[in-house]
Amino acid sequence: MVADLKAANAAGSAASGITSDLDEQQLVGVLQSSASAQEKDAACARLKWIGSARCVATLASLLSDEQLSHSARYALESMPWPEAGKALREALETTSRLTKVGIINSLGLRRDAQAAPALEYLLGDNDGAVAVAAARALGQIGGAQALSSLQTALAAHASPSADPLRGALADAILRCGYELLESANRPAALAAFQQLYGTQHEDSVRVAAFRGMVLASGKEGLTLMRNALMNSNGSCELASLQLVHEVDFPGATKAFVDLLPKVRPATQRGLIGALALRGDVSAGRAVAALEQSDVPEVRLAALKAMGILGDAGNVPLLTKAAASGGGSERKAAFQSLTELRRGDVVSALLAQLSSSQPEEQEEAARVLGERGEVAAVSKLLAVARRGGDSARKAAFDALAVLVDAPQLSSLVDLVVQAKSEGARAQAAAALNQACHHLQTKNGHLDALALVNGLKESPVEARLALLSVCSGLIDPGLRAALRAATTDADARIRAAGIRALCDTTDAELLPDVGAIACDAPEEAFRTLAVRACVRLTTQEETVKLSNVQRVAVFKPILQTQLQPEQKRLVLSALAEIPDPAALALVDPFLKDDSVQAEADEAAIKIAGALLPAQSQVAAECLRKVLAGASSEAMRKRAGAALEQLELAASFLTAWQVAGPFRQEGKGCTDLFDISFPPEQSGTPDVKWQSLSAGTDPRRPWLMDLLKALGGEQCVAYAQTWVHSDQQEAVLLEVGSDDGVKVWLNGELIHANNAVRGLQPGSDRINAVLKAGWNRLLLKVTQYNQGWEFCARFRKPDGSPAEGLRDSVQPVP
Repeated sequence: MVADLKAANAAGSAASGITSDLDEQQLVGVLQSSASAQEKDAACARLKWIGSARCVATLASLLSDEQLSHSARYALESMPWPEAGKALREALETTSRLTKVGIINSLGLRRDAQAAPALEYLLGDNDGAVAVAAARALGQIGGAQALSSLQTALAAHASPSADPLRGALADAILRCGYELLESANRPAALAAFQQLYGTQHEDSVRVAAFRGMVLASGKEGLTLMRNALMNSNGSCELASLQLVHEVDFPGATKAFVDLLPKVRPATQRGLIGALALRGDVSAGRAVAALEQSDVPEVRLAALKAMGILGDAGNVPLLTKAAASGGGSERKAAFQSLTELRRGDVVSALLAQLSSSQPEEQEEAARVLGERGEVAAVSKLLAVARRGGDSARKAAFDALAVLVDAPQLSSLVDLVVQAKSEGARAQAAAALNQACHHLQTKNGHLDALALVNGLKESPVEARLALLSVCSGLIDPGLRAALRAATTDADARIRAAGIRALCDTTDAELLPDVGAIACDAPEEAFRTLAVRACVRLTTQEETVKLSNVQRVAVFKPILQTQLQPEQKRLVLSALAEIPDPAALALVDPFLKDDSVQAEADEAAIKIAGALLPAQSQVAAECLRKVLAGASSEAMRKRAGAALEQLELAASFLTAWQVAGPFRQEGKGCTDLFDISFPPEQSGTPDVKWQSLSAGTDPRRPWLMDLLKALGGEQCVAYAQTWVHSDQQEAVLLEVGSDDGVKVWLNGELIHANNAVRGLQPGSDRINAVLKAGWNRLLLKVTQYNQGWEFCARFRKPDGSPAEGLRDSVQPVP
């Protein structure tokens, strides 16, 4: 232990970087002075790492100080010097209660054998906390003397097992016993464990003691375990089960296997799990036999263990259980089948595809897929060609997840060569799943085999193959689908249109749109319109701008549409926040067949438009308000219009510059420091656009934090406001945090505050000149939110009309 303490002390000294005698002397001086307890605590903490034997006496003088004893022993307990141990031992005589407990704990941590006699005496202390601490410390110190003292005390302490001291004595004896076991002193360890096991204790103590007895008994330990398991002896049985996978006694596995049919079911279950952890495959046959047990819990344990202990010969048994057992048993059997590694498991699983039970065939195929047995693909293809209905279906299920790109042609051939509609449907389903699996895994798909099949196969096969094309993206398939939609055979044309309308390929969107416009069959037109809606608003892989999305529906709306088709188009337009989408909705506001849907779409689009587009949105909302399809819709339109007019009154066309900082200055100091944007003749200021509407709930809010980030800084924002005439106005400003305001170069307001945003918190009387007016704000940032908003009103607070804002003057 002394060597350990020296190493720790050296490491701490190196880490502290303070090793001089002068530093130690200064720290000792702090401890001897009238410094505060906090300062002395810090000095003790430093001395722990750099202190030498010379500081021990000073630290020792603090051990009886209830306020600083902890700090002093914290430093002393890791010091390698003999003087430190002596100081702690001597402090046992001058301390009491919790202070003495702390000293005892430190002696235990140091494993100070010289303290053992004093600690033995303290086992009988009237203070229970002191006696418990002494027991634990003796357990840490270990050795024959400490063990003897602990055993004597335990024999004399006949109180109930729940007594804290009795528990501490037992724990300490266990610690000493296991230390003896590690040092190969088995006889002494065995005696300690036997004495402890022979007295009344909690189950946890008896389990640990019995465990120690087994490990210390050599070959005889196996007999102890066997007797405990046979007699179902509570704590001994539990300890034995815990030890099954650890002990390496000769013949141990055979002994445990021989016990399996002789013990009660609950023990069987635990023993099976322990044998699985042991991993000795010689136990496999005996465990497999218990799969036939009448006790469900035993069967389940056996099935779980077979994945580790079983081999290919267990595949039939496990496959049957996976197909017909109860819920938990089916899951356990399937899991074991996926884990089996001994023997030719793949051949055994393939043999199950010839089973007379369809459920077992399906499980075997599912396992092959789960195991990723690509080597089985050729045999699975053979089963798919020649097997019975259930075997063929099982083979296709496995092929769907196992085939790779070069093997797709074989699946295509199975579709083409199928002798029945059912077989063709199974093959097409497997091909479809395989294609999507490969496209997802590789990011692309080589669909040449599928393309060739669509060109060269009989009609029935082409129909099946067309159903596979949906969701696949490949240039050859695009051409094949386009050709199918104009095929002379009506069935091929119909299948081609359906496949095209299920596509996820954005490049086929124009083709789908053409069908929506031109197909003579209303059913196909509806299908195509629905596909356009999905591709433009729901497919995450299709990336289109608002302009592109609107362009899809514009020609469709120029055709004669059924009400259902109109509703579909309106549902899509509602998802496009663009004035052009609003314009397409407008005519339907008077169409009785879809007015409710048109009102809904108009309100949604208007509410999502940018502030600069508020005029268009307001005009549309007024139309909805004037002729709404219901009172509820009228209220929604009115609320949306009110919110829009509120947002439109704020200035949202801003440029921003910053952030600006000075070292050592906070935001309240920066408020009065002049930076280039507020200085005349500084054209090199870098301005950038500041986006409005970043918070849908507050479209008038200008978010500097999102644009610039930072703390303890300032930024400048500028906009240009046009007035048709000179007029007096009221400027309402809200800011997080402080704000300065210049209008046409004149400072008109300053508020050096640290606050959250509140619209209109600052109100400034000002005069706008006729033409363009430059408005400049300086906004400070303390931390967290950094935002502002501003608008002009009439002096009486009513809306100011005829004003418009821009990031620069517009002729």
